[in-house]
Parts: sequence; structure tokens; C-alpha cells
Amino acid sequence: MKLFDTHSHYNDSQFNEDREEIIKKIYEEGIENTVVVGDNIENSKKVVELAKNYDFMYAAVRNTPK
Repeated sequence: MKLFDTHSHYNDSQFNEDREEIIKKIYEEGIENTVVVGDNIENSKKVVELAKNYDFMYAAVRNTPK
């Protein structure tokens, strides 16, 4: 079964220590695609970088201040 995670926050600071390991693990466990969500401008920049670095990640960004 192919899995698509429609809402994730791998850009969150709680993943700073082991982000690459976690991303590798979720892919190995069957998450073939994920949408990483930026909830403000700064986080949205991080989301775009993740999507550039990982082919199976897509960015959802917020381009206006809250």
C-alpha cells in the first residue's frame, strides 16, 4: 500500500537534532509522499528547502503574516 501523509511539520525545531534520520525512517516505513506545512513565513522557507532536498516531499506555504 502506498501512503501519502497530507500534513506534516518536519520543519519544526523539535526535529533539529535528528531530522534527517526521521525523514529517512518515514520513507523506509512506507510514506512515499508527504506535504510539509509552513505556518508562518520563516517556517515556510524551511519547508521549501525540505521539498528541494527530498523528492517525496511537497511544500505548503503561508506567504502572509498571521
